[in-house]
Amino acid sequence: MSAFNIESCFGADITVGYFDIEEILDVFGIKTEVFKSTRLKSLIKQHGRKDRIVTIVMRQVALDYLKPDLEAKFLPYDVHFNDDLLLSSKRERLYDAQERFLLLCYAIANGKPVRSLKKLHKGLSSKEWREKHRRNVSLYKYFRQELNDHTREYILSYKARASGEQPVEKKTSVREPVSQPVEKKADPQESLARKLPTADKHRKTTLEEELVAAQKLFVTGGDLLAEQVDKFKRGEVIDLEALKGFSRHFIDSYQRNNFALMLMRQANNIKDYLPRHILGMAALSVPFALGLKLTADKIENIVLGCLVFDLGRFRLPPAVVSKPDALNSSEVELFQNHVRFGEQVLKKCPDLPASVYQMLTDHHERVDASGYPQGKSAQDISNYGKMAAIIDAFDSITSVQPHRSASGPITARKRMLEDSGRAFDANFLAVFLNSIGSCPVGTCVELSNGRIGFVLTLDKKLQPALVRQVYSLRNKSFIPSVDLELSRALNQESDISILREVTPQKYGLKLSNCL
Repeated sequence: MSAFNIESCFGADITVGYFDIEEILDVFGIKTEVFKSTRLKSLIKQHGRKDRIVTIVMRQVALDYLKPDLEAKFLPYDVHFNDDLLLSSKRERLYDAQERFLLLCYAIANGKPVRSLKKLHKGLSSKEWREKHRRNVSLYKYFRQELNDHTREYILSYKARASGEQPVEKKTSVREPVSQPVEKKADPQESLARKLPTADKHRKTTLEEELVAAQKLFVTGGDLLAEQVDKFKRGEVIDLEALKGFSRHFIDSYQRNNFALMLMRQANNIKDYLPRHILGMAALSVPFALGLKLTADKIENIVLGCLVFDLGRFRLPPAVVSKPDALNSSEVELFQNHVRFGEQVLKKCPDLPASVYQMLTDHHERVDASGYPQGKSAQDISNYGKMAAIIDAFDSITSVQPHRSASGPITARKRMLEDSGRAFDANFLAVFLNSIGSCPVGTCVELSNGRIGFVLTLDKKLQPALVRQVYSLRNKSFIPSVDLELSRALNQESDISILREVTPQKYGLKLSNCL
């Protein structure tokens, strides 16, 4: 057990405006123990005590040393606690000590002073961490992962320099502990890779080529999800590495051709709604994350999050999942438990990315506090949760479900814009809608030439570029597919344009039959 006593943090000064890991170690009284680390001694000998790699490893060793205390018992969150008041009871002093201890651990994980973190996150307190602890979430793993996320790119760059190589884009697992040497392991996804398309991930492809690859991805993805459902129903841990590998294949497909995956989202032939919904969300998450200009590892984590944050719904009774009518109040309450069921699945996964867990816990929270399970308001909802809520809602609205038909992408945009700032974060929603365009691929449209078709591609301004015409309104009949390049038509001063979005079912049309 650690010799550190958490009660020593009572009254500790957390108001300094700079971050100094050695000062925090002094507050904790563990500097001597941390500096006994053989790895740290070696790095100090090479680089000196102030080098960035040394301070990062100090932070790693400190959290490792404090692991027993981070996994010990914490008092439940007290909404009435105020450290400005006289804390006379033993319980109040212990609560204060725990509050300061957890805030300082968060500072270690982020490499920023508590004061700065409180400015970045208004109302920052130990509420989230105490709630995690109550749900048996390891706070040690949580803070350690925060640290890994904030320092991964520098660690990889440092390792590349140390080995005499040029830094390269990280290809290891996003959850590889940076404090451990990288060991080459057998690829656990070998069987998965054999099922997936083998197109060069760096080569741009035509729409027709990538549609074949995207279709295979959806088939393989459906099989992979079914395997994970079987695993957790047997009490086993889901195969996070296989899901990560699949996430990378999804991203590669989108980067080869950014229309095929989005079309296949609406045209795939997966029978059951839930796996179709999960893969559809994963497809939508790629342009969204790219639109936010996130790093490659964060994009991968977001796609992974979409693959797993709704897994808890597989534990709901089939009668609830497939009910053709609206759920009654007791069924709604049961349905909302899928978040808790999902936590039970994911908490068994070692080193789960914090962002993935946040997508699970927050994807039904709403910025106006009308969501569930905790009724969080905007400032309490994680950014990843806000993203997940938008992705989940858009795919849900545009998908056929047991109790209702699908709405078109343009209609879905309008509905979600009406809830901007209430259900959905306005800034994130704007980025998402911009990333898919005002008339997304797959939209069924009426043209001014009296025909109906599906939007297949967009131009650089994300406006419809290619429409596949499949139905004549004048003759009220299907026609052989004819592709119309709107941009070329406009250049030739043609007056053919998109008039409106239409419901394909009204004319017996399916996107899957037109590709």
